[in-house]
Amino acid sequence: MRKIIIFLFLFLIAAIIPVFAVVEDNSIDLMFNYPFYRKPSYKIRTQAAKVLYEELKQENKSLDFMMYGIYNQPNIFMQISRLCNNPDVNVRGIVDVNTRGKNDYPDTHKLQFQCKCIKTDFAIRDEMQEYYDKQKKLGYLMHNKVFVFSNDHVWTGSTNISSTCSGGFNANVSYLIKDKKVADIYRQEISQMYDDEKFHIDKQKVFAKNLILADGTILDIYFAPNEDILSDAIIPSFQNAKKSIYVGMFYFTNKNILEELIKAKSRGVDVKVIVDASFAKDFSKYINLMRENKIPVKVENWAGKMHCKLAVIDDNITLTGSLNWTNSAVNFNDENFFKIQNSRIANETNKYFYVLWKSIPDKWLYYIPEAEGMDSKYSCKDGIDNDHNGLTDKNDPKCKL
Repeated sequence: MRKIIIFLFLFLIAAIIPVFAVVEDNSIDLMFNYPFYRKPSYKIRTQAAKVLYEELKQENKSLDFMMYGIYNQPNIFMQISRLCNNPDVNVRGIVDVNTRGKNDYPDTHKLQFQCKCIKTDFAIRDEMQEYYDKQKKLGYLMHNKVFVFSNDHVWTGSTNISSTCSGGFNANVSYLIKDKKVADIYRQEISQMYDDEKFHIDKQKVFAKNLILADGTILDIYFAPNEDILSDAIIPSFQNAKKSIYVGMFYFTNKNILEELIKAKSRGVDVKVIVDASFAKDFSKYINLMRENKIPVKVENWAGKMHCKLAVIDDNITLTGSLNWTNSAVNFNDENFFKIQNSRIANETNKYFYVLWKSIPDKWLYYIPEAEGMDSKYSCKDGIDNDHNGLTDKNDPKCKL
């Protein structure tokens, strides 16, 4: 009976609330994706993808982008390729590869073949790279999801260009920031990677604080690697929280951030956290630590990932970007992170958080669901290896159960 009630509740949510939503602001358009699709798609069906596609389609002068990669998004692929091969358009593109020259998204290499203007993050310090490879089996990541257009619009956030993110399946939030100062700071970061071929720990720190946008939004922008993201932005925001801290995060292992959340909870701040099931299974000690300190933590059971990198504080501050809250993201990866002071954006993001929160049964406040199997609805029919064990859908014993 309980399962039927939960199913009906989610059905009503999907019927009433679209699986994407856009909140327009004078300087920032805010785009949410709700993880209620049953399968990934090659189609442009999220608002984030639609906005990106239209910006690409209208561009005729210049395009700068830095993205992890691209997979199974043919319409966006076509537009990037068109711009790369137009001699009248100046394009600078950067994608990730590991130390073996590979990208997890196979269409990335096809795009590189068509676009000679694309560079990779392969050239970095050999010693540090060798050490990191032994620890993680991968090189430092070029993990941004950023497009900068000639009209000074910046498209960014947590959404990868893939069938599971921009195609609609995972929970994501994206932003279209319309401001020349912001576009120029992103171009500065792209220039040192593209023109100077400096990546990761070889880069100079690029950041901007207290940028005031046309609508009064105050914006701080940081690019990783940069430990100031913790000391200047995340930790002080938590320390100053008076009312609430709501976190939606894919990977979350930084101990300093965990300690500040626990301290905030102990002084009466309403703290709630949503994390991804695949993360929770591998790093359950962090989930247990928060729960032991009375922080409500829900582990999603959507099949699609909790792919946001997001916190909302006191109905005024939003912390977001491409950055997972891990030591490797802060200290090694190429990432972008920004702090938004805007009550409307914070309030709309809170609404998004609560829809996600209510969609997860209360059972998963106390337990950790399997990312693939009967715990996570639709996960056995989505064509995705959700728990990363090399087995998908009916081939996974958890689905056979």
